[in-house]
Amino acid sequence: MAEQDRDVDVVVIGMGPGGEYAADTLAGAGLTVAGVEDRLVGGECPYWGCVPSKMMIRAGNLLAEGRRIGGMAGAARVEPDWAPVARRIRSEATDTWDDAVAADRFTGKGGILFRGHGRITAPGEVTVTLAAGGQQVLRARRGIVINAGTEPAVPPIPGLAGTPFWTNREAIETEQVPGSLVVLGGGAIGVELGQVFARFGSRVTVAEGASRLLPLEEPEAGELLAAVFAREGIEVQAGQQVTGVTAGSRSPWPVAPNWPARRCWSPPAAGPTWPAWGSVRSASTPPCARYRWMRSCGPRPGCGRSATSPARARSPTCRCTRHGW
Repeated sequence: MAEQDRDVDVVVIGMGPGGEYAADTLAGAGLTVAGVEDRLVGGECPYWGCVPSKMMIRAGNLLAEGRRIGGMAGAARVEPDWAPVARRIRSEATDTWDDAVAADRFTGKGGILFRGHGRITAPGEVTVTLAAGGQQVLRARRGIVINAGTEPAVPPIPGLAGTPFWTNREAIETEQVPGSLVVLGGGAIGVELGQVFARFGSRVTVAEGASRLLPLEEPEAGELLAAVFAREGIEVQAGQQVTGVTAGSRSPWPVAPNWPARRCWSPPAAGPTWPAWGSVRSASTPPCARYRWMRSCGPRPGCGRSATSPARARSPTCRCTRHGW
């Protein structure tokens, strides 16, 4: 049953970093602001992205620095322990994924928070499907801010959907370091957190469809990182397209082009639980071909891609709003 319609100055759909800032600023200026959020106020960055990941990276860097002491500044014994990292993420960064502080900050400025999913149903009108049930219609006198945000997407790799695996969210939330890890994608998120888990003792393989790591950056960056990974024992399989994932394999490590692992991680993807064993199958691809999930790039005239297929060719008539292709 629909609640009584409510008139406000501004409706902000999505209270992630941009939406939260806009809503807080407008409310602080005296406008009547309705914020709509179906997850956590603050969005991906403070809970599963920038903030907790940097705690993980800092911890991994400390271990790396400690291992450099021998022969340079004396002697040191370095023993990785993930427990304090997991505790810091919960206590100092995410409040164990509780957004009460951020929500109270917004409502304390006079903002009105609606927990649920908002959609524009008419000019100046937003209908919210409330998480607690029912609907609320909001009418904006001045405007609607769209800050819908993102969510992990599952790449269409055969076998992946039926195999438990991580997204960036499970990687951030984990209280254990897997004995081995296959990271699907050598972009910024994949390499930085892959290196963290390697420094904490996980045997890591990074599979990248392009010919080098960090394909969206300058070639020298990927080359330098590959050299660092080689020194740190992180295996890189560049120019490899993942063709399948199989759960339950007990093949020895490593068996190219299969990579057994305790954990398969596809950043950004979705999946919640901890598998026993699994392996990832690969096939060589041309250096120009990169496996990407084109969720935000639907089929257009002249474009050989679709919203459910790997990107195999560049097309001047098709640009992906997510990757800027």
